[in-house]
Amino acid sequence: MDHVAVANRDDARTVLDRIDDISVPGDVFREPTNEFWALLCLRDGLDFLYHQARRCDESVLARVGDPSKVNHFAFGTLPEFDEVPQKLLTCGFLWYAVSACQYVQTVGAIAYQSDSTRPLPPEYVKKVIPELKSFRDKVAAHFAWSTKNERDNDAERLASILPQLTFQENSWHVAGMTVGVGKSGKFSTSQALTPWSLCSVHEQLRKRYW
Repeated sequence: MDHVAVANRDDARTVLDRIDDISVPGDVFREPTNEFWALLCLRDGLDFLYHQARRCDESVLARVGDPSKVNHFAFGTLPEFDEVPQKLLTCGFLWYAVSACQYVQTVGAIAYQSDSTRPLPPEYVKKVIPELKSFRDKVAAHFAWSTKNERDNDAERLASILPQLTFQENSWHVAGMTVGVGKSGKFSTSQALTPWSLCSVHEQLRKRYW
């Protein structure tokens, strides 16, 4: 898994984002410093978490049989989940969301610094991984329940501290359940938190970035 360097003597450029055509002069990952060193650290950490999550997916799929014949949506404790370290996997999702947002925002910042017509870094993150940005803001970076931020509603606060994992569409997901809360005559939902699979997201990011 490597970044793409297009070298032609003094015209060498490194592609940072294949889809949005973001590149920088030089082979910046040959002897990386500063932001490019940070990108390599984050990339390797994200890939490590992906492989851990992939093993958890495979553990369940090996026990449920042919996944093409049955659609599983499961939450809680089932025999098929016994070999999966769900607490550690939950932490893996939290770490992944924070690190992925850091990675994408850093690429966005590099792009914006060289071309101010590009989206601002936070907007670039929302475009590339909107489901992770919401999860990062309301769950992974800090539980909305603990901050009482006015931008979070009651349902989002409750959802942030509930068990997150569900197994659906042949992969572990977080934010798979929508919570509704009625309080003081007002009703709110956690629909801003949309389900995402670590493995699926990583495979998409790998095509874009690596």
